[in-house]
Amino acid sequence: MENKIPSKVKFNLTLDQTIKGTPVLTNPDCSFSYDWDFSKNMGLALLESIENTELNLTLHPLGIAGVLAFMSDISPLSVTIDGKDVVIFRVILDIDLVSGTKKAAIMFNQDGSTIQTTDNWENEHANLIS
Repeated sequence: MENKIPSKVKFNLTLDQTIKGTPVLTNPDCSFSYDWDFSKNMGLALLESIENTELNLTLHPLGIAGVLAFMSDISPLSVTIDGKDVVIFRVILDIDLVSGTKKAAIMFNQDGSTIQTTDNWENEHANLIS
């Protein structure tokens, strides 16, 4: 399988689907980036911001074949976004190595009780976000 994606890129995704709970933010625009060394199969991603609120949360690789998959490793983080106090519980980012398709999910609230995703999220990581 040959990957067709760049090793370093910045992009935005909108979380316009809620798969669990009550939406915390309305269709939040999330800015992500990643830097991946394909020769070493190593790298990191960042959730740089949500709705222009700077976060710079590091997302670590999950080691899933065929996809660059990343997940945060943080304690619940309280932030104010667009004047609203929210808690970020977990962040997951996937980039398909062949198609370049990007998808993301964020679990909100102290217990992750709300999950908002991109509209192409198919709950591939059900065990990580349940």
